[in-house]
Amino acid sequence: MSTQQSDAPADCEAEGKTNANNGSLSVSDVLAIMEPAQTVAISGHVNPDGDALGSALALRDLLEAMGKEVTVLLGQDSPPPALYEFLPNYHFVQASEYDETPDLYIVVDASTAKRLGTAEKLIERAGDTLVIDHHARCESFAQHYYSNTTAPATATLIWEIIKASALEPTLNMATYCYVAIMTDTGRFAFRNTDRSAFIDATEMVDIGVNPAEISKLVYENKTVQIMRLEALIIDRLQFAFDNRVVYTYLLLDDLTMLGLKRDDTEQIPTILRSIKGVEVAILFRDEGGEGVRVNLRSRGNYSVGNFAYALGGGGHAGAAGLTLALPLEESISTILDNLVKDPDFC
Repeated sequence: MSTQQSDAPADCEAEGKTNANNGSLSVSDVLAIMEPAQTVAISGHVNPDGDALGSALALRDLLEAMGKEVTVLLGQDSPPPALYEFLPNYHFVQASEYDETPDLYIVVDASTAKRLGTAEKLIERAGDTLVIDHHARCESFAQHYYSNTTAPATATLIWEIIKASALEPTLNMATYCYVAIMTDTGRFAFRNTDRSAFIDATEMVDIGVNPAEISKLVYENKTVQIMRLEALIIDRLQFAFDNRVVYTYLLLDDLTMLGLKRDDTEQIPTILRSIKGVEVAILFRDEGGEGVRVNLRSRGNYSVGNFAYALGGGGHAGAAGLTLALPLEESISTILDNLVKDPDFC
């Protein structure tokens, strides 16, 4: 790895984990870092969502248009989410099978090294490293950081880079970024939605993105099996804290029985949050030997991101997650007990 001085935000260097705005690079700095690299690897966090995937694919297209050799990696040995298979050139390489030493390794939509899965090994191996992210907390693990914690999605930052380059944005680039921003803002309804999200979306529509078609492909394309899964989840609903919290659980056998995959559960926590009177919605997903994945959603002022971070996870104020190395029942009691102890909630 390069021994040059790190451009990590000053407060990230001092605290290890904190806000990532101060000291962030400019867009022109980012383009200057990309320019000399001939081989580039890109990855997002494990269990990638629409923002991580869309950001990586849009950046890939930009770098390839600049003449670079680009590989988009998955930090897990499972296929990418089928939900986004409609995206053009939806191709990835398993990081565990990638043995090259790229000139530049770019991390998108991940603020901690442990969220990179098997792609984490690239941090030390690559010639140079760059993080592009919008999360409110970061760990200083790369040489360079381009960050804005007020951005509605990481793809907002990617879109800025694309527009600042000497190249014209393509329809594919716009499509990737539109999907990323739309999903990370919950169809432009989550609290992270701001004016910039609508401005960027308008620019993408002007290029040719079809909002109705994209929304249909992401949100109105459920199989009967997914509908049955949602019915099962709803049947298991439990409430706590005077109905301010709703939670439910999913077993590994449930997915096997219905012929579904883990990424088919992505939209379920948001469905739970829509219940009248609920402030926090929680989905516990038992993953067998891999522990219990806890997905949290909030629609009030309470930050599930801060809550998750305190337990080793991360995310945003309105959407976050963590994994507990505990049995399902213990995981449920651990989360509820910690909510009781949190003065910001109670």
